[in-house]
Amino acid sequence: MKRVAVLALACVLMTVGAMQSFAQASGPWVGKKLGVAHITIYDEWCKAVYDEFKEQAKAMGFGEVNIQDGNLNAETQQKQVENFIAQKYDMIIIDPVSPDGIKKTLDKAKAAGIPVLAFDSGTDWSSLVTHVAWDHAETGRLTGKYVADYAKKNLGGKVKVGILAMLDAPHTAIRSVEFKKQLEADLGKSNVTYVFEQDFGQTRESAMNIVTNNLAKPMDIIWGAVDNAAMGARIALKNNGIDKTKVVSAGAWGAEPFNLLNAKDPWYIMCVGVSPANIVKATLESAKLYFQGKAASIPREQNTDLAVIDQSNISQYMKYVQK
Repeated sequence: MKRVAVLALACVLMTVGAMQSFAQASGPWVGKKLGVAHITIYDEWCKAVYDEFKEQAKAMGFGEVNIQDGNLNAETQQKQVENFIAQKYDMIIIDPVSPDGIKKTLDKAKAAGIPVLAFDSGTDWSSLVTHVAWDHAETGRLTGKYVADYAKKNLGGKVKVGILAMLDAPHTAIRSVEFKKQLEADLGKSNVTYVFEQDFGQTRESAMNIVTNNLAKPMDIIWGAVDNAAMGARIALKNNGIDKTKVVSAGAWGAEPFNLLNAKDPWYIMCVGVSPANIVKATLESAKLYFQGKAASIPREQNTDLAVIDQSNISQYMKYVQK
């Protein structure tokens, strides 16, 4: 009798658990197929976004989540979106390689009745449900202010800078523009010397090569539009035993940059951070609202918070580093 009672109780608990799971995942978004056209998966932040979409969408009850790597190629991404349309996905979520070039393809999605959300770089396509990102210009301004303060404290108010820009996408291109504006505004244009300013592309190797080719010229700071640029610069400095030149990054997140800051790395001193988890959560919550028939309540533009992270406050962020 006791065995029967235990089995009966187990069945009840399993049934209750199943009912609770169903209740948690119930709603008009459950089972919906999402096609995610990612701009690239070339660095730790972008890969973290990929992972967050997989994990969070499943936890929320969405169905298939097909994430495609655009590899910073507009034509590649266009074909990926066209495939989503042909396969009749319920929603397309995109980080556009070319915000203008993708518009005609998104028109096809609209004609097929497929809603489109954007994250990260975004687009001004008129029928977009929402754009979830952060102020990319502000990343440039924050790094500009940081470098200016560093120069005032350590360099007598003058600074020699190398810039590793990333011009393939508008949202990364604006970072270097605003960095220079802020730096010159804070220090005065005559106190800023640009040792080099080059588009590094996207690989650490290319960033490392650019820095190596310029090491004969004295530099105080190397600025990277994204963390692959900053990490490539760090490798070049480390390999050549140059520890007076410091590296800052306009966009980073994760174990690698955080561990370097926590270890008081002599080269990598600062980054602007945006949580991949937060940007994906805001995007998927907007998707849920859309499928609930609440599109009118979704803001057209949504910005997540930015954080200036350096060796002075890195302890607050080490909880995000997986052991």
